[in-house]
Amino acid sequence: MQNSYRSPRTRRLGAALTGGALLASTLAAAPALAGPETPAATPPSTTAAPACGEGWGIPDSKISIQLYTHVGELGSGTPSPETLDRVLGEVARAGFTHVEPYDQPYSMPVDEYKAILDEHGLEVSSSHGSTSWDTWPETVATAVALGQDYIGTGGMAGGYGTYEEALATAAYVNQLGRYAHENGAHKIALHNHQSEFTTQYLDPETGETVRAWEVIEKNTDPRYVTFQLDVGWAADAGIDVAAWIEEHGDRIELLHIKDAVNVDAEGDMRQVGLGNGELDLPAIIAAAEPYVQYYTYEWDNAPSFETSAESYQYLRCYLADDGNGGGGDDEESLALGRPVTTSSIDDPARTGDKAVDGNAGTRWGSQWSQPEWIAVDLGATYDLSRVVIDWETAFAKGYEIQTSPDGDTWTTVHTVTDGDGLFDDLDVSGTGRHVRVYATERATQWGFSIYELEIYGTPSDGAPDLDLDVAVEPRCLAGQAYLAVRATNGEDSPVDVTLATSFGTREVADVDPGRSAYQMFPVRSTSVASGSVTVTGTGTIDGESVTSTLDVDHEALTCS
Repeated sequence: MQNSYRSPRTRRLGAALTGGALLASTLAAAPALAGPETPAATPPSTTAAPACGEGWGIPDSKISIQLYTHVGELGSGTPSPETLDRVLGEVARAGFTHVEPYDQPYSMPVDEYKAILDEHGLEVSSSHGSTSWDTWPETVATAVALGQDYIGTGGMAGGYGTYEEALATAAYVNQLGRYAHENGAHKIALHNHQSEFTTQYLDPETGETVRAWEVIEKNTDPRYVTFQLDVGWAADAGIDVAAWIEEHGDRIELLHIKDAVNVDAEGDMRQVGLGNGELDLPAIIAAAEPYVQYYTYEWDNAPSFETSAESYQYLRCYLADDGNGGGGDDEESLALGRPVTTSSIDDPARTGDKAVDGNAGTRWGSQWSQPEWIAVDLGATYDLSRVVIDWETAFAKGYEIQTSPDGDTWTTVHTVTDGDGLFDDLDVSGTGRHVRVYATERATQWGFSIYELEIYGTPSDGAPDLDLDVAVEPRCLAGQAYLAVRATNGEDSPVDVTLATSFGTREVADVDPGRSAYQMFPVRSTSVASGSVTVTGTGTIDGESVTSTLDVDHEALTCS
């Protein structure tokens, strides 16, 4: 089954920072991501979002934000009135008119709480909180006083480790939902993470394998119970979210709508702003439109209020039928899978290649010192335009982007002195085959660590390339595998050629025009895995010495 996320790779960081579905005419340039605002009397960090055209996007009446997005500001339990007032003010300035609190009911008087909401023009769409039967009457009374239709929970309101436990949870949820419905609320809303999908059992009646979600859904009363599908956690569990909504939409009245990278992949899913990750949000929203009453944005502990403003804009300016999701173009990083060297590593599992493997769940980590560096061999000379860095917590406050023609002599093309971590999307101008991030100042007590380093540019026109025709072919001879490499000189003067493989290197001097450098490298095995060969030629064009490098992939072969 095809999952509802777009990236042809596990990760496309560059796309995650450019955003494709936001309409350019309605967005100002996105501010740099920063840590949460301090609670001092500082100016608001967000500004009112510009309106989109009539009929564009999801209406404000259906857009909400889960306040856990700013748990770093609010903390757990009941926030102080001053903190709540400040955070709700920022949320309103970001564009939201509805909120979904967590840890509700608060210990502050409901009238005081509602007055703060009213001051900022906010309504409560739903909430997350305890589903204990002892406190359920208070929870329902608070929800009714706030005028909310749905009362939610961060889970399924009970266990589901076994089929019988799932049935018992469904029965308990029916009890909660009926009480809520009969006392002025609409329904209870159940929220998923991954395990509601990954927990599976045999249905004793049909013998078919069913998921915990399906058992609870089947055995709850739709008059009293609905579901709030968290699209991020569902996708991370391997669910095709759009298809799931199409199949179960009549029981899904709310979405937790989030975006992420490294979805359903090795390592942890990592959340980003809407339109900036791998989920196919256009397909998800299109499937949800006939059913969903609230699209509730959530990024667990988001880095700033600005990211919430940008995600609000994604929803408000979204066009379900324009076929565009977030994420920008499909340009591939020049660094993806390229050879990497580093100054050091802090763990054998955090080598330099992990920063260019396309997986946001793996990373390079240096020793706890400064300076440290990571360098990528692009395999050819490029005119660079962008460098994108996805920092781990151990980020660089100060660093340089450097280029080199040979990996020995370096030129600084961009300097950062006020790095704040997270994602850095840098416009750079420089030419080189090798690119290095040279980290000079640590922001933490640790070293430097990068989840993903992406480099963008175009082949350099500064020097012509030698005309070399390279052919690589795995072969079998007497049951043993060999790798045959041939480089034919298409120039009108001799060329020095180096054939470099995992199984050996051969240097051939003065290969005449029309002639070839050739070597059949023994693999010393009955098979050869897929891989690549590097061919370097040095010759003269128009009286100037030119060196060209080509990387050529080859297929795997097994000899009988």
